[in-house]
Amino acid sequence: METIELALILFVAVAVFGALAKWIALPLPIILTTGGALLSFVPALASVRLDPDIFFLLFVPPLLFSDGWLFPKREFIGYLRPILLLAFGLVAATVVAVGYLMHWLVPTLPLAAAFALGAIVSPTDAVATAAVTERLPLPSRVTHVVNGESLINDASGLVAFKFAVAAVATGAFSLIDATGQLVLIAGGGVLTGGAVAVAIGVLHVRLKRFCVDDPTIQTIISLLTPYAAYLVAEHLHVSGILAVVAAGLYAGWHDSDHSSLATRHHAWEVWAMVLYVFNGLAFILLGLQLKSVVTNLAARSWSELALYAFALYLTITVLRVLWVYPGAYLPLILSRRIREREGWHNPRAIFLVGWSGLRGSVTLAAALSLPFTLPNGEAFPERDLILFLAAAAIVLTLLINGLTLPFVIRLLKLRADGGTEREERAARLSLSQAASKALRSALPALKRAEEIAFVERLIADYETRMHRHAANGSRRVELDTLAATERRLKLTALEAERVELMALRDSEVINEHTLRTIEAEIDHAEMLIVGVPRVGHG
Repeated sequence: METIELALILFVAVAVFGALAKWIALPLPIILTTGGALLSFVPALASVRLDPDIFFLLFVPPLLFSDGWLFPKREFIGYLRPILLLAFGLVAATVVAVGYLMHWLVPTLPLAAAFALGAIVSPTDAVATAAVTERLPLPSRVTHVVNGESLINDASGLVAFKFAVAAVATGAFSLIDATGQLVLIAGGGVLTGGAVAVAIGVLHVRLKRFCVDDPTIQTIISLLTPYAAYLVAEHLHVSGILAVVAAGLYAGWHDSDHSSLATRHHAWEVWAMVLYVFNGLAFILLGLQLKSVVTNLAARSWSELALYAFALYLTITVLRVLWVYPGAYLPLILSRRIREREGWHNPRAIFLVGWSGLRGSVTLAAALSLPFTLPNGEAFPERDLILFLAAAAIVLTLLINGLTLPFVIRLLKLRADGGTEREERAARLSLSQAASKALRSALPALKRAEEIAFVERLIADYETRMHRHAANGSRRVELDTLAATERRLKLTALEAERVELMALRDSEVINEHTLRTIEAEIDHAEMLIVGVPRVGHG
């Protein structure tokens, strides 16, 4: 099948299975993988194979960049200790534990290849967790630690994966040499990614200064940033993975300083589509591979494969739960300063962090990027088994941990601490005060009664907002309810405008150009009321 035809079929499949997921109470990755497995029975799609290096280059940079861009940098610094203990300590422990266990269970799986499997399943997917828990009350510390861990362990897990694959290819591995190389490669990757992000930030500013503030051009540059960071770092023989993460962190902090409203809105929409499509394609491609993987594993019984899969799942789950408790309490025991600053952590919240170890798109991307052959021409040892076990880890964590997370949260009687809401309310109050002050200072310069009346209405609107954001308890609930009613009525009015606009077009009172002009204004007004959807992947 031609590449273009294949790409179109896969794009349609992402849309169809994505729509189907809206009607089925299962995680989207499972539906996409199942859909891909069903498509593998179509003769033209049965032999689809993507070069592992191309797959890694195409899929990994935007996923890591978006994680870095979205994560709040203040919380990353504030929760750095628990994040690093999970992202580096737990990743290393997972690689070692999974490596030795799977090598023992499957003697034909070389230790280096087993370590590669451990590195593949070590990164967690915070987006998958957020998709399950977004409407459930969670302590802010749990949310930030899980999200920050996912950002860094994506990088640390993939770096470990690269080392393990290199060890399989060369047949040699030295922990001392690898540690020294890791420090140089990691540090070089971070510096390279930061330098690329700074250079592209300067480019954004220069383009805007020379009147090239075109949202499409700026968004294209944004999409190319992770690839630029990755390729430059790989060319310099440092970590392209950490370069992408560093570039994402820098861009997320500075992009808002120089981007216009139109550019931000356009970039949100484009990035949302790109990440959705890339994630969908990755899981469908996994499903397409499963038929040939299962066929190649026909010599092994289903009971044997199930044993390996559940042994892997239990290892990564139990190890994580056991790891989080000493990781949380040992620093408190050993340091009086930390104990006084943080207090004793809720053990139920710590368990939730341990249970939130869902695997997702980065695990999948690493698994599918395993080379088919070694430099000497031999097949990569037990590649099909590794791919099968990686897929099993994703499915089992999503089904068991993911689907039970809401129940676990209710069972543990955890409640949101309201930190995010209080911070947002304080920010909105401060913004309303600043706007009201600016409008009052502009009043003396106005002469016309209509202008003065308009400004006074704006001031009254901002004062209403200030009362709502400053209110407490039942009064805030009452004002929030009133605000919700106001939003609903505004949306009702906008919908009436939209219906009337379509009727004018259908009756040929206006043409399509006029329709699109006015429709854009209605859409913008609606966006200001309902907000812009969050970019994510999972």
